[in-house]
Amino acid sequence: MDSYNEVSGLAPGRPGAQHEPRKRDPATMAAVSPLPPPEEVFADWLLSVPHDADLAHAARCQIDLIDRRLSLHPDVQVLRTLLAAVAGTSVRAAPVTNL
Repeated sequence: MDSYNEVSGLAPGRPGAQHEPRKRDPATMAAVSPLPPPEEVFADWLLSVPHDADLAHAARCQIDLIDRRLSLHPDVQVLRTLLAAVAGTSVRAAPVTNL
């Protein structure tokens, strides 16, 4: 039996070290897993909406989803703008937080 793993809560193989989740740096995440172009995401979304569905309502639902996540990523904001064009002028602007 490995003596390092006898105490619960310790990271395996590292005596005395607690396992803490790493903080995600947005720049690192973008480099490791970049987002697809917003125009491509919009086209995929548009093709996924059923033929008999209300496009404006479907776009507003997607905008609400984006707004709940408070993403300030520029590509996500471009996607939001494309969706807002489909939804019409009744969609309010996304809230901008002062970081």
